Amino acid sequence: MKTFKLVGLQVVRDEIEEDIPLIDGLIINKEDDKNRWLIETYIDKQYEPLFAKLQNEHAEFRLQVVISNINNDPANVIASVRSITPMNDRASVLMDGHIVRNKTDWAETVLAGLVEQGLQGEALLKEFKHQLHERRGMKESMVNGR
Repeated sequence: MKTFKLVGLQVVRDEIEEDIPLIDGLIINKEDDKNRWLIETYIDKQYEPLFAKLQNEHAEFRLQVVISNINNDPANVIASVRSITPMNDRASVLMDGHIVRNKTDWAETVLAGLVEQGLQGEALLKEFKHQLHERRGMKESMVNGR
């Protein structure tokens, strides 16, 4: 197993991205044949209800995680909440997940999703630029939110 520092976290549900400021976090590659990862986050207690809801729904959800360095591109993880441990005004959230690896780069993934939504022409170009800008904004908000 290999352990890495988790430096950025977003929960993505219904195409809404919610930045979760980390107090601390680790992501562990289990190095198994199913590409499973263990994600441990130490967060402010105000975010505990979000993860409790996901846990109660037994839902798999998408995370965007930034590993090791805030300048790295976010990785997409399909995750589920394993446990939540309250700690005074903070909480530890333990999740299982697997990184979704695409052979296409980020821009191609964004473009494909927009085309799938039926966007064309100027609307396609405008939304494509917006989403690429949002990705950069995610990194900046993770840095500034710490």
